[in-house]
Amino acid sequence: MADLTPENYWPLGSTVQETTILTNGVKQYEHFGLISVNPTNGYSVIFYRGGNSHVGSNDYGIIYLRYSTDGGSTWSYPESVVVSEANVDLRNLGGGYDNTGKLFIFYARYFPGHPNQKPPIPTQWLSMNYLYSINDGQTWNAGSVLSTMSQNWYSPYGQIIDAGNDVLYQTWYAGSGSTYKLYLYKSINGGTSFSSVIDINPNPPHNTNLVLTESSMVNLGGGCFLLLVRYDTKINNYFYYYQFKSEDNCVTWQNQGITSFEGLSSNYSAPPYLSFINYEGVGIVACYYTNRGTQKLNVVFGLAKDLLDNGPISWNASTIKEVLSYNSDLFSGYQSFFHPINQYKGIGVCFKEAVSNSIAYPVIVFTNISGMKNVLVALGL
Repeated sequence: MADLTPENYWPLGSTVQETTILTNGVKQYEHFGLISVNPTNGYSVIFYRGGNSHVGSNDYGIIYLRYSTDGGSTWSYPESVVVSEANVDLRNLGGGYDNTGKLFIFYARYFPGHPNQKPPIPTQWLSMNYLYSINDGQTWNAGSVLSTMSQNWYSPYGQIIDAGNDVLYQTWYAGSGSTYKLYLYKSINGGTSFSSVIDINPNPPHNTNLVLTESSMVNLGGGCFLLLVRYDTKINNYFYYYQFKSEDNCVTWQNQGITSFEGLSSNYSAPPYLSFINYEGVGIVACYYTNRGTQKLNVVFGLAKDLLDNGPISWNASTIKEVLSYNSDLFSGYQSFFHPINQYKGIGVCFKEAVSNSIAYPVIVFTNISGMKNVLVALGL
């Protein structure tokens, strides 16, 4: 087993270890975003929604971007990417860099309604859109509207997945009434368009009345993909995640069941985030997750092959490590991470909600690799 040195786990050259809290934003509520790193030059960005509160009839969001050129040590002041129209909120972002360095942002347009008017005006989801930049966010294309499969509500979430040969996937979810659906947008031309929609209709089928929403997908190689989904129904007073897999380049999906590595307490669950690690040719999957009850951001590990073959039981609970303590049992979470060249240490962002639902800000974090040798031993490596 190779020694764990800074050169091994952070090949982009950064030796930053501390947590960086970014409270110098534009809006008082900056939340629901992602971190991504350009694999061609190490340019790091975070993008997120900024507004006056979590959501509200007089709160219309703006999509902001901040960047770092020194491995996450310092970050720029927020720059607006998309400014909402009057009475329209911009919500629930997805995307990130593909392998060529093209940066994507997916978002939903939402009318929050006016419930206090007489008669009240209901909420309405308006469209799903995306745009991209080929120069690290200096300029953007005009953007495009995406298919919503005639669903009543819909949102993107999670990182874009580059499968090679100009094939890209973006996860999203939607529904009508009490029916929930999971989808993928697929591009076969490097993101110029996403003309294909994949309905994740697994075998055995899952109950579409299950409240399955925000998901994270990871490419394991060889046409194999793993999908972990937020499940917003408690089981014996705890939340868990649903796991799905595809072994034929996302054509078909299998329902692998519910995770058990940790029960998530609190009144609301939060989505997971998956990252791939290559340890001397062996694939490891890191699952970053927020437990709002314990106020912790944690990570748990599993071997990629075992997760495909045996399902969610292969997440090894003895490998759980704390990444950050929020000290806030509110709507904190929505973490995302990037592991440069699939190494141990990842750079990430999470969002801390500080006071009720009116103040939130991004926090830059790094994977806790202390005791990583014990993790590898627990995984049998």
